[in-house]
Amino acid sequence: MIARRHVFHIGGYDPISPDTQLARFRKSLETFQTTWGVNASAPGTPDVHEVSASWPAHASGPNWTTDITYEMLRWDDLINEDHSRGMLSRLGAALVTLGNWLVTGTLFRFFYSSWKYAGFFLFSYMWIAAFALAGAAVGYGLTWLAGINGPAAWIAGGIAAAAVFTALLQYYGWRKPINHVFDDWIFSRQYVYGRRPKMKARVDEFAKALVARAQQADVDEIVIVGHCLGAALVMETVARALKLDPDLTRHGPTICVLTVSATIPKFALHPAGTSVREATRLVADTPAVRWAEYHARDDVISFYRFDPLTLKRVSRERGDGRPNIRRIQMHDMMGKAQFKRYRFNFMRIHYQMVMGNQQRASYDYCMVLCGPLPFDRITAAGGGVTRFGADGALLDAAQAKAVSDPQAAASVSAA
Repeated sequence: MIARRHVFHIGGYDPISPDTQLARFRKSLETFQTTWGVNASAPGTPDVHEVSASWPAHASGPNWTTDITYEMLRWDDLINEDHSRGMLSRLGAALVTLGNWLVTGTLFRFFYSSWKYAGFFLFSYMWIAAFALAGAAVGYGLTWLAGINGPAAWIAGGIAAAAVFTALLQYYGWRKPINHVFDDWIFSRQYVYGRRPKMKARVDEFAKALVARAQQADVDEIVIVGHCLGAALVMETVARALKLDPDLTRHGPTICVLTVSATIPKFALHPAGTSVREATRLVADTPAVRWAEYHARDDVISFYRFDPLTLKRVSRERGDGRPNIRRIQMHDMMGKAQFKRYRFNFMRIHYQMVMGNQQRASYDYCMVLCGPLPFDRITAAGGGVTRFGADGALLDAAQAKAVSDPQAAASVSAA
C-alpha cells in the first residue's frame, strides 16, 4: 500500500489561483468521502510561491491511511499576461493562428484525429463570423432604411457594421468565452514555434522541482498529473527532468504520469511540434516511468481514442504502458442525473476528470491521488471499483473477487 504520495498537478490554459485550486480540491474530497465511504481532508492554507503552491492532504479507511502532498505547478501568471492584451491585438493574432493551422495542415489533422476537437478549435472563429454577419446586416439595413446610396452608403454601413461587431465582441468576449479560447490558441501557436521563452523557463523550473522531490526519496510515489494542455507540459517537464537527472527513477519513489482530457496532439500534430513529440517519445521509452492516459467520449475538448505517442487512432484500450490508454464513460462517473444536467456544458464535463466522482467508477481523480493502491493497480482495467468495501476498507484479492463475482461471494460467505 502507498503510505505517502507526492502529487504534482499541471493544469491547462486556465489562470486558476492556488486558493481556487485548493477550494476545488477540498470540494472534490468531500464528494470522494461520500462516494467511497472514506475519510479525506486538506487542512491548512497553501504554501504559495511563484512557481508552485502546495498543501497537505490526508485520506484513510478502516485498514489504510495515506498522506498526500499536493503541489500545483503554476503558470497562471503567464496566462493572465495573455488575458491583458487588447481586443484588436487578440483578434489579429487569432486570425494569424487560424491561417497557420490551415497552411500547415494542422487543422485537417485535427479533423482526422478528432472532429469534435476540430469543432472546438473553430468554435470562437464561428462566433466572430456570426458577429461580422450581424454587423453587415445591421449596416446594410440602416443604409437601406435611411435611403443612402453610393459611396456614402458604403462608409455609413461600414461604420455601423464595425460598431456592431465591436459591441458584440466586447459584450460576449469573456462570456462565451471567446477571448479565453483565442488566447489559448495564440499561446499554442507561439509555444510550438518556441516563441514563449517565459513558458519554456517555467517548464525548466517544473522539471527542477520534480528532480528535487525525487531525490528526497521520502515518499512511495510521485504522480505528475497533466490536464488538457497541461498534459503536453507534463511530457516536457518529465523529459527535461530525465535529462537533468538520468537516475530520476532510481531514487526510490515510483515516478508516475497521469494525463487526462489530454491535448498532447494539439502540439504533436503541428509540423513544428518537434519538442513535444520528442518529449513524449522519451517518456514512453522510459519503462520505469508509469504512464496512464484516460479518454472520455463526451469530453470534446480532448482527443478521444487517439494515441498521443503514435498519433494514430486506437480502436480499444491499450495496456502496454506506453501509455496505458483507458476509456471511461462520464455518466458512470457522474451519475445519470448530474450527467444529464451538464451534458452540454462542455467545460464542466472537461473538468470532471480532475474532480471527485458521484459514483464509483474505474477512474476517480481523488482515488488515484489519495487512495492506498499503487498507481499501476489503481489505473489497471477496472480501477478500484471492486477493491474497496462500502465502508472504504481495502479488500484483499479474495474479497475483491467476491464483490465482482456473486458465486465467489457465496463461497466466501460459506467458508
